Amino acid sequence: MQDGFFLGGYTPDWWEAARPSRELVDRYNSLPWEDTEGKFKILKKLLGRVDELTVIEPPFRCDDGKRLFLGKNFYANYNLVVLDADDITIGDNVVLGPNVTLCAATHPIHPDSRTTGLSFPIITAPIVIEDDVWLGAGVTVLPGVTIGRGSVVGAHSLVTRDIPPMSVAAGTPCRVIRPINEQDRYCWDRDK
Repeated sequence: MQDGFFLGGYTPDWWEAARPSRELVDRYNSLPWEDTEGKFKILKKLLGRVDELTVIEPPFRCDDGKRLFLGKNFYANYNLVVLDADDITIGDNVVLGPNVTLCAATHPIHPDSRTTGLSFPIITAPIVIEDDVWLGAGVTVLPGVTIGRGSVVGAHSLVTRDIPPMSVAAGTPCRVIRPINEQDRYCWDRDK
């Protein structure tokens, strides 16, 4: 430590505040894949709300965890990144593809506002993902966004504004392509 900072610019206060969640995330990511009970116990300590049917495939990263609220029957594929400087609330039956980023924090645009000595101030806004949403591989959701119930966001989309319920949306920036309708219903043949 030099002049009140650890190497890399971490302050002791930040370091101590971040330590508990970072240690839990590291433990979660190092558990054997079959230790589902151990993973669930860590998620219960780490997250603001979690359901018994939650699956988050490692590796998983979050800033704090306590501001991440997961509904029932949640599934996240590999490499979920959550920057939860503000609340991130996720409804029931939500599926996230691999490499999804949920970013409830950003920085000021003007460089004079963005760099204040040795700190980098952040601007936060909550993210809400309602019930029955599917985010495809590589989707990034920015601060202040709500994704409406039943919607699908296509792979590698950058979601910068709200998506209405029951919509198919995609692109960079993400835009609504069309509503979800009866032609999108898939009937499973349970014998196959």
